Amino acid sequence: MSWVTVAATSEFDGDVQKKIIEVGGRSIGIFREDDTWYAVLNYCPHSGAPVCEGRITGRIVCDSSGGLTYDYSMRTLRCPWHHWEFDLETGRAVANVRERLKIYPVRVQEGEVQIDA
Repeated sequence: MSWVTVAATSEFDGDVQKKIIEVGGRSIGIFREDDTWYAVLNYCPHSGAPVCEGRITGRIVCDSSGGLTYDYSMRTLRCPWHHWEFDLETGRAVANVRERLKIYPVRVQEGEVQIDA
């Protein structure tokens, strides 16, 4: 593994929950949602959009009886161009399992956010 420090945790205090950085010539979005950190290649596999400029939302889910609910705990990154949605945990497209985002492992050590790039 090749861990790279990309930010200080203090840079995400207050309203800042997203930062787009360059690592090795690649644009990568770093997200903090509550106490969970995500790192995503800033490239949508659908049309090459800067996907990390999109919003993080929850997801509408259908239960076994056909009822619909909104589950914010299912963190979903929505592409700003065509609104494709991707699961932030796995990078998989919500509606098409063949497409996925490149996700990087993230760790926080001594106030530094690091990714395995």
